[in-house]
Amino acid sequence: MKRTFRFYFALFFAKCTALALKLIGRKGTSMPGSWAIILCPDFLARIPLPEQVILVAGTNGKTTVANLIEDILSQNGIEYLCNRDGANVNTGLASSLIADSTFFGKPKHKLAIFEFDERSAPLILPYIKPDTFLCTNLCRDALDRNANVDFIVQILNENLWDGAKLVVNGDDLIASHLAPGNKRVCFGIRELPRDREARPNLVRDIVACPKCDTSLQYDFLRYNHIGRAHCPNCDYGTFPIDYDCTSVDMDAMRFTLRTPQGEEVYRLPGENITDLYNTVTAVSFLRDWGLTYDQVSTALDKAELARSRYDVETVGGKEIVFCLAKGQSPIASSRVFDFIVQRGGRAAVIIMNYDMHDQAHSSENIGWLYEVDYEFLTDGCVKQLIPTGNRCYDYQVRALLAGMKPARVHPAQRPEEAAALVDLEQVDKVYILHAVFTVPDAKRAREELVKRIEKGRALT
Repeated sequence: MKRTFRFYFALFFAKCTALALKLIGRKGTSMPGSWAIILCPDFLARIPLPEQVILVAGTNGKTTVANLIEDILSQNGIEYLCNRDGANVNTGLASSLIADSTFFGKPKHKLAIFEFDERSAPLILPYIKPDTFLCTNLCRDALDRNANVDFIVQILNENLWDGAKLVVNGDDLIASHLAPGNKRVCFGIRELPRDREARPNLVRDIVACPKCDTSLQYDFLRYNHIGRAHCPNCDYGTFPIDYDCTSVDMDAMRFTLRTPQGEEVYRLPGENITDLYNTVTAVSFLRDWGLTYDQVSTALDKAELARSRYDVETVGGKEIVFCLAKGQSPIASSRVFDFIVQRGGRAAVIIMNYDMHDQAHSSENIGWLYEVDYEFLTDGCVKQLIPTGNRCYDYQVRALLAGMKPARVHPAQRPEEAAALVDLEQVDKVYILHAVFTVPDAKRAREELVKRIEKGRALT
């Protein structure tokens, strides 16, 4: 699209805004992009794009997957533009493009990798037509913002252009069937021994064939609607898997991936099933994109998950686990609950995944709590559950309805109070589950907990 005076004015104003923000020490902001779109509403359609654009989308895992891809590319000396320090909506992508452009808007890099918020599809996809669209999964999330997963599928299908190559989770019947006319590559994880012991979840986002309304038959169900299934009445079902994880060695922290080139073994950087999915996603994309096995494997050996999402610290013999449990996302929280129980031991769980925005501007929607599998936490290894925040008593009610004993549930409104309630004599693991925007509160709780442990050690 032709560049106009209005476009150049918006670009110049946005660059000046970015410079001013840099001078006062602010970074990772979407403000330059916001001003650009205010001044030129079709700014994204007019700014020149890199030669190749990759969008990474999905309800859960897109940040980790995008970061892994970027880290592996960096290890191999491949330069790119990304929005790692900014927002994943239209204003954030605009800010990244502005920062990477010359005075007249020409991109400085030939490759762009953008984490993409699928709810923003109508604001981004009509202007930025990706060469590759990578989708980790699609499931219910933030009801008041995303409505339901069918709505997200609809806006993606309405706005995703037919020239985009899809790299999708073949174990997710919703994500894998996006844009039926597009070329696609599927990745997945074959049935594992641990899947036979999987507990049923409260939520399953697809139970019937969308073509003929017959009940789907699952060959295996890993969690929620993630697994492999087929319709007994028509041809709907799981696509052939191009990149298939066939086995996992948790002792060696390695997994085997069957690829079109043969079987390959890679390092697994985390022990949760979501870590496995995120790693398989990144590796599958990069191998399909053109990196060699050695390029991916060598770089993955050095890669680490972001410590803001999972971090373990041992203090005075107590293990403090700092873990993301995405707020208003029932499936993400349930995965963490299941992970806690699988690790065993004697645990205290501090829940801090309340919604900071709702808490500040309105009232948190608590309906999602009744879709989270709090029933998992009734396992004997969870000695204490400490819900935190202004709605901590609503969280307490949900836990009691799940069958937790009242003596094990201790609500606390403030982070410091939560840390003080942990019975250090009774537990050897403390999980601090935070949302994306409650990290500062979670860090305060961790600091107070460390002080308590160290003080106790000094007195003995």
